[in-house]
Amino acid sequence: MKIALAQINLTIGDLQGNVQKMRDYAAKAKELGCKLVVFPEMAVTGYPPGDLLTRRELLVAADKAVKQLARDIEGIAAIIGGPEYRVVKGNGRGVNVYNAAFFCDGQGNVRSRHKQNLVDFDLVDERRYFTPGSQETALETVAGLSMGMSVGEDMEGPENPMEAQADAGADFLVNIGSFPYYFGQEANTQELLSQIARKAGKPVFWVNQVGANDEAIFAGQSLAVDGEGHICARGSAFQEELIVVEMEGIHVKGEMPPVTTNSIAMLHGALVLGIRDYAAKSGFSDVVIGLSGGLDSAITACLAVEALGKEHVHCVTLPSPYTSPQSITDAKELAGNLGCDLKVIPISDALSVVKSTLLDSFIDVSMDVAEENIQARLRGMFCMALANKYGWLLLNASNKSELAVGYATLYGDMSGSLAVLSDVYKSDLYRLADWINREKEVIPVSILTKPPSAELRPNQLDVDSLPPYTILDGILRLVIEEGKNREEVAEAGYPQETVDEVLRLLVRSEYKRRQAAPGLRVTRRGFGRGWRMPLVAKHQWLWDTSYIDG
Repeated sequence: MKIALAQINLTIGDLQGNVQKMRDYAAKAKELGCKLVVFPEMAVTGYPPGDLLTRRELLVAADKAVKQLARDIEGIAAIIGGPEYRVVKGNGRGVNVYNAAFFCDGQGNVRSRHKQNLVDFDLVDERRYFTPGSQETALETVAGLSMGMSVGEDMEGPENPMEAQADAGADFLVNIGSFPYYFGQEANTQELLSQIARKAGKPVFWVNQVGANDEAIFAGQSLAVDGEGHICARGSAFQEELIVVEMEGIHVKGEMPPVTTNSIAMLHGALVLGIRDYAAKSGFSDVVIGLSGGLDSAITACLAVEALGKEHVHCVTLPSPYTSPQSITDAKELAGNLGCDLKVIPISDALSVVKSTLLDSFIDVSMDVAEENIQARLRGMFCMALANKYGWLLLNASNKSELAVGYATLYGDMSGSLAVLSDVYKSDLYRLADWINREKEVIPVSILTKPPSAELRPNQLDVDSLPPYTILDGILRLVIEEGKNREEVAEAGYPQETVDEVLRLLVRSEYKRRQAAPGLRVTRRGFGRGWRMPLVAKHQWLWDTSYIDG
């Protein structure tokens, strides 16, 4: 029996567009002789729909869409992900909403299974919206074979619904997912599915969404596993495609494209897809980027060109009295290498006017960070002016290391509609630059070798204000991603004084992060939807062990 895994890119809330895409893919699968086509989790609405699920109008529209698809898809069975609601008296909202897999039998009939193992982690907050489903082992029939179907994390946990379906007599198992990508997670799902297939002795098919919606990026890489746990077919990373496999007994045949094992290559692909989808799904064709002559903006420009094409990427460099000639040269060389247009807009005159205007208000106050921030905010103002004038999307280049410790200026270098690198540590940016330059020098070597600097005062360097990035990033990874406390971080080899200072900077910068541009998520834990730290709080207990006793 031929089965088609439809690894598709979905847009949240675009029910009409999502449904039409599923019709098209189902028709193609039918033409190829498939008996079943499988679509990702929440394919009808796109994933994650967030608070759209609290709107009864969306639930009603999704219900109609599923029923229409069941009528439209003829001669081939289909599994479709979407929300299902049921009116419940006494419920505060009046309805129970389920994360469902719908089975359309190709003859106009539709039945559903509800996700049991709801998850709450970072980007995914399912218990806020969904009611968990009950244990169901009823099977569906496709071309004379019994099939078990489940949703997302129902492949995990002590009461694994997939295993229960296998025990109930399923000939094969299908799981539909929308698993967000994060840096370094490529092998986890593959290993889990192989274990399930080996234990059940049955083929397992998993379809994952591809594409980016807001912060979340989905890698695709859908899988077909035979009854012995061998990976027999795999979808490409970050690409839409229809993967056709053939199942005979416990055996499966399919295509195996080259596997990308380089985590930096995967990170590059994720960020490119994130830019492309954020712009397209927001209705933008062109972006503007402020090139400082530094690494962060250089990488952002390279990613944007890869995502949108050089003719849609507009660069601007805004030198101040403290900008080195080398930085201007580097910005021009980079733009030339990429083939992008570049505007040079000096801000020295504007800076002089602002400082002159504030002269009477700054009497008897020496020059400090206030004057530095004026430069950053002037740059942000000019970049936003260009974005407004030409209808461009302003890409922000702030990295995760800077956002973590507040080494960024509100309404200045934090300006933008999308923070491309906000979940990428500075030390990883050098690895990303090496990947971009793997075949030829795109990013000038001088950008990679000069010490990082904001160039807001004479001879300024980042290390004047921060620990070296290799140390800073090591501490931040342990604290943010792994949840380690100060003692555990120090035990990992970092100076206690440095650890405590980084913790202080981290908590004191929350007000900046709350006002930052939305970013692309590529790690387990980032500064976006899943980061819910209070703005006003006492944090001394993080770094002062005597605080509670004192």
